[in-house]
Amino acid sequence: MPVEPILAFALLASPPMPIVLVDDATPISCLSSDEMRDAVSDGRVMNPAEASRHARHAAPGEVVRIRLCRQGEDFVYVVTTLKRDGRVARVTLEGQSGKVSTIR
Repeated sequence: MPVEPILAFALLASPPMPIVLVDDATPISCLSSDEMRDAVSDGRVMNPAEASRHARHAAPGEVVRIRLCRQGEDFVYVVTTLKRDGRVARVTLEGQSGKVSTIR
């Protein structure tokens, strides 16, 4: 279905909409690789390989990205998996226990 030229211009000219998290109002900010390494070595979170196993168990597929983030005062792993059928799943795990918080 073609888009009307005036509508297309209005969509392109308008500023981007902010991202709003529906499930949790607490913003997530991800750590750098050095900060992640420090958190793991200090024992504040589990090893990324363990988090990857937990995520693959919850959403089977190939892990394509894993990030350690802060959500409020807590650490969470955000793991992106690619399923065999091409669908992508994003699994959020508690950083210390590996308990699955959400799967999208």
